[in-house]
Amino acid sequence: MAHIKNTPSFWLINVSDRDVSLADLNLTIRAMSSVNLLDNRHYHYTVEQLTHSIASGSIFKKRNKIIVRKIAPEVVRANTPFLADATIPSRERSVLSIKEERYEELELSDAQFAEESANAEMEDQTQVKKR
Repeated sequence: MAHIKNTPSFWLINVSDRDVSLADLNLTIRAMSSVNLLDNRHYHYTVEQLTHSIASGSIFKKRNKIIVRKIAPEVVRANTPFLADATIPSRERSVLSIKEERYEELELSDAQFAEESANAEMEDQTQVKKR
């Protein structure tokens, strides 16, 4: 990691909840994110371009939304504890048991169901006529 500290860096942090576009650099910085503009793997800006943008360019215009950092932001990695001998239960050994219950009231043939629904319709029609 010694080579990372020797490389120059230019960190911009978008502190707003919207994406910010830097027109003179042809760059959009996502909301609540930080970028290193002197990272050769992702960006190809010169120090002169960046200083001009700070002085009178889009970084200057959007200084209320963009913050220039002198040092890299800290990356906090969560140390999540886990059990090495813990297993994930398979579908065969589920904790839940599925119980299929049968109700005799629901076991109707098509003819019986049609007859009951016709009777129910007749009753509804007679109640509407009585009103």
